[in-house]
Amino acid sequence: MEPLLVFAYSALFIFLVHKSRFFRMPAIPLSWMQLAFLAKVLAGCVLGWLYFDYYQDEHTSDTIKFFNDSNILFNVLRKEPIHFLQMFTGIGGNDPALRPYYESMSTWLNTDVLFNDNKTIVRLNTLFRFFSLGHYYVHVVLMNMISFTGMFCLYKVLSRHAPSRSRLMFILLFALPSLLFWGSGVLKDSLLLFALGTLVHSFDSLVRGERRLSYKLIFCASLFLLLFTKFYVILTVLPGLAAWIFTRHASGWKTAKLFFVMYTGFIAVGFNLYRLDDKYDLSDLIYYKQRNFFVQSDIMSPGSRIEIPTIAPSAMSILINAPSAFARTLFRPGPMDFSGNILVRLAAVENTIFLVALVLLLLFFGKRQATHFESIHFFCLSCVLIILTLIGLITPVLGAMVRYKVVVFPFLIFLVVSFIDPQRLGQRFRFLADTRDTVRS
Repeated sequence: MEPLLVFAYSALFIFLVHKSRFFRMPAIPLSWMQLAFLAKVLAGCVLGWLYFDYYQDEHTSDTIKFFNDSNILFNVLRKEPIHFLQMFTGIGGNDPALRPYYESMSTWLNTDVLFNDNKTIVRLNTLFRFFSLGHYYVHVVLMNMISFTGMFCLYKVLSRHAPSRSRLMFILLFALPSLLFWGSGVLKDSLLLFALGTLVHSFDSLVRGERRLSYKLIFCASLFLLLFTKFYVILTVLPGLAAWIFTRHASGWKTAKLFFVMYTGFIAVGFNLYRLDDKYDLSDLIYYKQRNFFVQSDIMSPGSRIEIPTIAPSAMSILINAPSAFARTLFRPGPMDFSGNILVRLAAVENTIFLVALVLLLLFFGKRQATHFESIHFFCLSCVLIILTLIGLITPVLGAMVRYKVVVFPFLIFLVVSFIDPQRLGQRFRFLADTRDTVRS
């Protein structure tokens, strides 16, 4: 039954991609999109196989824990429908009668600061069970319907600002190994890519004057989903979105200055919120997040742990360690990490290739492209800088570092591709050539 359902849902989504106007792009054949979706499904199945059949450790694997916890929640529906609704919606979720259910789960109760984002992915898996009949690999297909849609939303926005390099961007976005692997599993990362993609696409549409109610609703829903998926991402993108609004008709240094002022002011406010309410001390939040990671890494990931500076709960300590944290996240795992587990070693190879690609970029460097940076470029650059820095500050585990930074890869790919001279690229690689000046959104 499971293979049949996997095939049926995959075929259904491919059919929808073929019929939907939303997925039609002048530069990208439909066959490319269908292959990209199938590649994501295959990558998600490989990830599931690795953790279910190869590692076989349900105590350290998030994808297994989320799936199993959703089964506990789903089964409550048959016995106590009211309890199910309380847990699924969160309304009345603090009822003491629900405590035994929570304690039987692996991820529902945790010591994470601010928000427990595990609940979101458990609830999503519970929703999937109404269609999957409890088969994990059907969840993989359903999750990739969501993830692919979000990534395609990001692609539509980013390619509109680099139309002559849209084919190269599509290939990199949907074939980069880390992004393909971690962005296709039954994990929070896949849901995060969906929420971020729909947020950016709806926002870009609104900024360009398309005031349809659907875009407003999608934007609000995406913000809400990000709030309960990865809270730090929403904190990262909000000042960038605000700066984007004010600089949508500008470019160059004026745009750069406003983005700098906006993020500097936002960070300054964040580090001083404790003066109003000590519950929202940004430096404390980052400090405790790092401390939680240290505790978890000693128990679950001793083999891929690396030494990182222990930060103090102060703004000065965080700012001093920020540059090294950014560099650590960007360049590791690298050649010195080839002795890690298989996933870390593969990521180290990918990062090494990435460094080589940066060198090769100089051969295709387009000076004219570098002088036409717009709001979207500075938004992407801001997201890359801040998210990679936060990851480097709090994450002492290479495996987690590789997984968490996939969210910035679409932005990093766009920034790199934006520097490439499209004429020289087309001369060397003709199948990537696309001389159209506009791409419909």
